[in-house]
Amino acid sequence: MESASSRVAGGAGSSLAARRLLLAYLSFALVSRLADANPHPDFWYALCVIACFVLPAWYALGRWPAAWERMPVLLLLVQAVATYTPLFVFGHQWVGGVDGLLAGLALVVLPTRVRWWILGALAGTELLAWLRVGLPYEPGYHAAIWLMVAYLNVALGYFGLTTATRLLERLEVTAEVLADAAVDRQRLATAAGLQATILGRLGDVQVHAAAALETDSPEATETQLRLVGDAARDAAASARRIVSVIPEPAIQPADDGYATPSFAQRIVLGVALLFALQFLMNTVFPVPGSTGATPLTNVIAIVIAVTMVAIQVHHSRARSGARPSGWAWTLLVQFVLCFALYPIFGVASTTLIPFVCGSILLLVNHRVRWALAGAVIVSVPALTLLSPSDLASDLQLQWGIYAGATGAAASLVIYGLGRFVRAAAALAAGRAELADVAVTRERVRIARDTHDALGLALSTIALKSDLAYALLTRDPARARREIVQTIHLSRTVAADAASIVHGSLQLHLDAELDSARGALDAAGVAVTISREQIPLSADAETELASILREAVVNVLRHSDAHSCSISISATTDNLELTVINDGARASGGDGPVGRGLDNIRDRAVALGGTSHATAHDGTFMLRARLPRATCATAESEPTTVTS
Repeated sequence: MESASSRVAGGAGSSLAARRLLLAYLSFALVSRLADANPHPDFWYALCVIACFVLPAWYALGRWPAAWERMPVLLLLVQAVATYTPLFVFGHQWVGGVDGLLAGLALVVLPTRVRWWILGALAGTELLAWLRVGLPYEPGYHAAIWLMVAYLNVALGYFGLTTATRLLERLEVTAEVLADAAVDRQRLATAAGLQATILGRLGDVQVHAAAALETDSPEATETQLRLVGDAARDAAASARRIVSVIPEPAIQPADDGYATPSFAQRIVLGVALLFALQFLMNTVFPVPGSTGATPLTNVIAIVIAVTMVAIQVHHSRARSGARPSGWAWTLLVQFVLCFALYPIFGVASTTLIPFVCGSILLLVNHRVRWALAGAVIVSVPALTLLSPSDLASDLQLQWGIYAGATGAAASLVIYGLGRFVRAAAALAAGRAELADVAVTRERVRIARDTHDALGLALSTIALKSDLAYALLTRDPARARREIVQTIHLSRTVAADAASIVHGSLQLHLDAELDSARGALDAAGVAVTISREQIPLSADAETELASILREAVVNVLRHSDAHSCSISISATTDNLELTVINDGARASGGDGPVGRGLDNIRDRAVALGGTSHATAHDGTFMLRARLPRATCATAESEPTTVTS
């Protein structure tokens, strides 16, 4: 099964593909505007059209984004000059729709709170400017609606695909940030849990131990020592089940504002409605001289427009990797409806071709989809040439190229946004799963570190309180020393607990050997320690010290030992920690196969090593073997210290 991290990492291809799609859209849009079917006095207009695409293409490439962040208004003013200068120079012979790139850029770079107001203002300015210089053809209402449809289609197409690209990039780069934030929330919850379950009891240990030192009454001292032991044992029990009492934080997805699957669906709906409006203008309100419009064809055209928009929204809706049920039939219906009125109105009725092509690209899971979509797009100029309409003969090829390029650009918008809906949903799910995995790993680490790092010290506090209780009458001075050590040890444990929360716990092997001796001595276990002095890395020393802690806890909790030997030795390839004790119990409690041995195994495996435990005739042996290469900081001749 693909992991969350690999799925999110795979999103890099998604954002790269989205950027390529955006550039392909701009390319088709450029061809569409260069092949504008209106007559032009010369080819200078083509240079002006290309100039209008320079800044949008620059932004789409994602190069030098700092310039757009530092001076967006200035760059928009440059785009406005490139947009409106040729409009007033060429007048009604200028290219309709190309000015939408200014609105698209404004939607992309301006703050969310003003972008839609700016779009409305720019659309109104566009219409007023065309009314001032003259509309490109008659009737005026038809030309005005076509200009607004073309303008808004370019603006929404550029804005939608650009925003989709930016979101996919942001989803990819913020996946780790989301996971880190989830881990931070888990650590906050852990800190509160430790305070409530362990640190509070350690405070009780210190209070009762201090009271035992201050009182002169043997009975009061005994009472305080019993309370010390009870608090330490309660804290040790809490350390063993810490994760069960710490709440798991909810994964909170990052707020991406407008850049969400629902945002993309709204853009798809907007583009679809604009094309449906143009389709109705071509069929219900055709230009003078066209024939075929009747009340019946008007009804049919309205039904076709509504049905096509509904099917397209259905095809583009976000789903968890599945295509909509019956998609093959709905795609066939789209294809039939797209050409249903062609016998009556000719190529003017094929305005809805982008719905068919976009759906093919979305739904057909095979490379052939590009050939199929291309064939549908090419059908427009082909039908234009095979069945001449009322266009002048010298404009038929130009109009065919214009219609084909416009359809291709719109198809990429519909496909790109529909694809973005699914990619964004998958990436968002991958980010949430990645954060969930990070939280789970953090909870496992906290449980292991709390169990291993605090368990021995808390058990030692309890044992020392018991020992001090037993020595009160026989050796009061030693009893007092044990109580003082209890206070000091409780403070050390509290510091270790804080380190566990932040994942910064560092243990030292020599200190752990001393603690192991003190704990076993307090339990009445004779201890022999043999250690070869090997320089260790900080992480390896912490892991080895944690393994030692847990091994000693196992001796204290799961045996009736009278003697225990601890050996740390080295070979050419490995370091070995061996703990052997007598008095092993045959069964009972959580036994020698409890969580502690699992933690030891996990720590050894994390360093590339192994652990092995055996029990025979009352003797229990635990051996952890770690690769020397991953543990030692430098090669040196080991020296053996036995005590």
